Amino acid sequence: MATLRDVARAAGVSMATASRALTGSGPVAPETRSKVAATARRLGYQANNLARGLRTQRTRTIGLLVPDVRNPFFTDLAYHVDKAATERGLALIMGSADEQAGQQDRYLRALTSHHVDGIIAVPQGSASRTLIETAAGTPTVLVDRDPGIPGVPTVTSDNHGGMTALVDHLVGLGRRRIGVVAGPQSTSTGRDRLEALRNRLDHHGLDLPDAHIAEGDFQLASGLEATHHLLDRGDLDAIVAADNLMALGTLMVLRHRGVRIGEDIALACVDDIPWFSLVDPAVTVVAQDVRLLGEAAVQLLQDQCNGAQVASVVVPMHLVPRASCGELDQNPSSPQPVSGGRA
Repeated sequence: MATLRDVARAAGVSMATASRALTGSGPVAPETRSKVAATARRLGYQANNLARGLRTQRTRTIGLLVPDVRNPFFTDLAYHVDKAATERGLALIMGSADEQAGQQDRYLRALTSHHVDGIIAVPQGSASRTLIETAAGTPTVLVDRDPGIPGVPTVTSDNHGGMTALVDHLVGLGRRRIGVVAGPQSTSTGRDRLEALRNRLDHHGLDLPDAHIAEGDFQLASGLEATHHLLDRGDLDAIVAADNLMALGTLMVLRHRGVRIGEDIALACVDDIPWFSLVDPAVTVVAQDVRLLGEAAVQLLQDQCNGAQVASVVVPMHLVPRASCGELDQNPSSPQPVSGGRA
């Protein structure tokens, strides 16, 4: 069985550096950490986590709790969190809350009972008592949504900048009567995206009547229902969906009703998925940088576990214009970064 000395020698680093790279117990250059981790995997090195845990009171495991594992955004987030954790010698335990606060709290209790070193969570609605108590006793980082727990760091996307860029794009294409399949207003993400969109429309002298807003829950069925309501209640020339699953519902309803996407009605949404570039017309999106979100969350959590003071992180979003809003000659492979300014 390979030893730490074998890994250090094969990677061309000292044993101290190899130990820091594999345990996250000290500063190591990212390229060195990746090299040591790859060498350890190649040699089949396995740390004695039981013995280390008895010495350090750590298990080298972290928990990840997402709202809905079926949502491509959260699937992608889980992948990048796991990849960043693996590079730091950490194992990941994951749960899916199914957008239910009760399910979230059950998983939080299970994770703490397994003595994970820390938890990365996308919270459900407002902060539950269980979430607050968990964050008080276990290093915790919240991703994508911010329920406003004092002292708990968050990693979120710049929803204001992203939605501002999207509204400017739609207005620049001549769209004026915009409907919104909004995210749940019980979440900060749902509120922030709707507020930014409304504010930017106001900046352009355009109204967003209540009849042009239908609230969903970030899941497919609500996108279907919300789109039917919007089409029945208003004369629209654009629909913006607050996430990709609800956008899929909107796309299905527009197809079913024979609406010409990009001509009769523009369609755009938050969050990109690979096949959005393959449908006809390809779907315009405001994309989150999921890799950076995952890496930042793991780094903040590791810093917390090591006793450091950490600050919340806001990650830029990118407008990816395609054809679903009536664009011409757009290059779908060239996302446009958006500024972090508020609407």
